[in-house]
Amino acid sequence: MATAVIRVPKIGISMTEATLVEWFAADGEAVEAGQTLYALEMDKATNEITAPLSGKLEIIGEVGEIYQVGDLIGKIITG
Repeated sequence: MATAVIRVPKIGISMTEATLVEWFAADGEAVEAGQTLYALEMDKATNEITAPLSGKLEIIGEVGEIYQVGDLIGKIITG
């Protein structure tokens, strides 16, 4: 079994933080690589982020909270 961490990505040159707007999968749910996983809002723009690989989602980040680039917001457990 392997675990991939989900961190807030840097989208754009000046981005330093973002608000976690929505999870599109529930905690513990199976997700597929390329599936839309969550949405981040920054500077009045919302971006949907996809799952990097398939596995079971473990949600850490809470909707409505502001996170810094690089902050851990979830994990995908494979195998």
